[in-house]
Amino acid sequence: MNKTIIALLTTTLVAAPALAEDSVEKDTIVVIATRTPSVLADTPAPVSLVTADDLQDRQSQSSFDALKFIPGINVGGGPRQQGEMPAIRGFDRRQIILTVDGARRNTTETLRSPLYVDPSFVARIESLKGASSALYGAGGLGGVLAFETISAKSQLAEGEAVGARAFGQYQSGAHAQRYGAQVYGKNGALDALFAVAYRKSGDIRQGNGLDLDPADTTTKTWLGKIGLDFAPNWRAELSQKYFTLDDFGPNNPQADNSFVAKQPHNVTAHESVLSVTGGNASGSLTARGTLYRTSQRWVTDAYLTLTGSDILTRTTGGSLQLTGKTELGSIGNTLTVGLDAYEERNRNFSNGAADAVNPLGRQTVKGVFAQDEISFAPWLSITPAIRWDQFKTNPDAAGVTSQTREKVTFKGTLALRPVEGLLAWASYGEAYRAPTVSELYQNLRRNNALFNFAPNAALKPESADEIDVGLGYSKAGLLGSDDRFSARVTWFDSRVSDLITSRGIGTFTRTFPFSGTGTIFQYQNVSKAKRTGIEAEASYASGPFDLNIAYSRVRSTDRNTGENLFSPPDRIVAGAGWQATDFAKISWAAQFVSAQDYDSTLARRRAAYDVHDLFVTLSPESLPFRIDAGVTNIFDKTYALYKNSTANPNTFEEGRSIRITLSARY
Repeated sequence: MNKTIIALLTTTLVAAPALAEDSVEKDTIVVIATRTPSVLADTPAPVSLVTADDLQDRQSQSSFDALKFIPGINVGGGPRQQGEMPAIRGFDRRQIILTVDGARRNTTETLRSPLYVDPSFVARIESLKGASSALYGAGGLGGVLAFETISAKSQLAEGEAVGARAFGQYQSGAHAQRYGAQVYGKNGALDALFAVAYRKSGDIRQGNGLDLDPADTTTKTWLGKIGLDFAPNWRAELSQKYFTLDDFGPNNPQADNSFVAKQPHNVTAHESVLSVTGGNASGSLTARGTLYRTSQRWVTDAYLTLTGSDILTRTTGGSLQLTGKTELGSIGNTLTVGLDAYEERNRNFSNGAADAVNPLGRQTVKGVFAQDEISFAPWLSITPAIRWDQFKTNPDAAGVTSQTREKVTFKGTLALRPVEGLLAWASYGEAYRAPTVSELYQNLRRNNALFNFAPNAALKPESADEIDVGLGYSKAGLLGSDDRFSARVTWFDSRVSDLITSRGIGTFTRTFPFSGTGTIFQYQNVSKAKRTGIEAEASYASGPFDLNIAYSRVRSTDRNTGENLFSPPDRIVAGAGWQATDFAKISWAAQFVSAQDYDSTLARRRAAYDVHDLFVTLSPESLPFRIDAGVTNIFDKTYALYKNSTANPNTFEEGRSIRITLSARY
């Protein structure tokens, strides 16, 4: 498989002018790299973008679906949406930062998805790979995923005052039906949007021909957003999101049919966000402030001999940043200063008593940061950034000592633009993450459990120092007047200290309803770990054709013992599109994944596989209708993803599945 991947990558890169991705245009703006707007092709950082069109073209069933095609990002956890877990460069869960409309989506969960947002609500997803704590604070070891939801402004075309959209979708692999509707409009300075979505799914047909049972799930969600342009260049936006999921299935949604603990569950997620943005008429001074509260609650009902549980994570926070632009002769300067703060509260109960695995408590983090983008010449710029954070961890249990720590992180980037379209950069960044209440104080010792857990109050924060070196090239009119080519490659080396990882420290004999020998887990620090890797991507578009390809590789080792730690397998993703007529487009996407046969945790190793998808879109310009049809996993491959949260389940992914969507827009 390795030889196949190398050969395919070599052939593709040599034939780079025949590759493309038409979803990212020359003037595409991203914000995530520096918290200020920049042109994607000219951003000296490993940044990627997923748009609403990408999600719609794939008929995505979850907001994570299209992220699987970005180099350096993996989504594991099995075919159930409740188990989906994103990872960036081998860092997962609390080691990456998730935000929705600027609100952090924290969770203590290790087996259940940290984010529930219907893909029809998503306007764009920006990803920043690499150490990011100097700008975004705690948790940025792997990077940041920033989701932005739709608004009336994003949905209304120029000159429109009111609009609506509705869709119905069917997915054969999960026996799923999904429906949604949106209404939006504006009147003077005021605009508003309201959107709803509903999904009902059944047993999931896997590539081995068997059904993942039970997997019945019903989800209901809505989004409301009001915007007000209350002064020239100033805008306020208030949004409220609500999500609920009901299912009957395993307590571990990543598990296969052999998992015996099955119960009714209800998941609810709320999010309230108020943001204000603005600046002066010239744009030399801009400001943004955000206040938010998010919550995610997982309720498990008692069933037969199994006890119930109630797990809630609520995050309340805010941020404020100011950006000023000045020029001194030929030197341009963009200074950004700001502050962030949030409190994460965990309220967890099992069988009516405080949960020992997810203890009650709270963690409070506050920080201030400064960044200066200095352009000495059109071809040379540097961007230093520094941040100070304080974090307090307070368990509710009597007699348990609270912890308070401080951390200063730094990031610096050097960018060179020697000729038009060519960008080279090198950066050094630092990141950290404080251990959670659960990681410090989890404590479960009983035989009628699948696993047991031991506390570790001596657990230290994990931190990373990372070097990134990148090269990018972008050019329009490379071979013809209407074509566009772009390519980018990034090499990184990350040295991690006190990496927090769950390790087995002993065993116990299980009793009913389980059997066999269980493992006792404890979170421990790996004193020195190393991650190195490379990400490369290229795209080419000409007339009705577009092609793209990307490659990613990461290796993680314990520098003391040489043990191979969690490292996603080498992967190539490729795609092609053909605008056959004015209203018909055909696209193909594929993943070629090498075997993960080097992880020292043998249960995590996975065989190689390749998966192919095909989609057709019909959208007559004279009609307000659109039809999407597609087949995922065309060749019905049987494969299991490399797990980023647990080594034990070996759940096969969805087999061949037909997707059909009918949508209408007014």
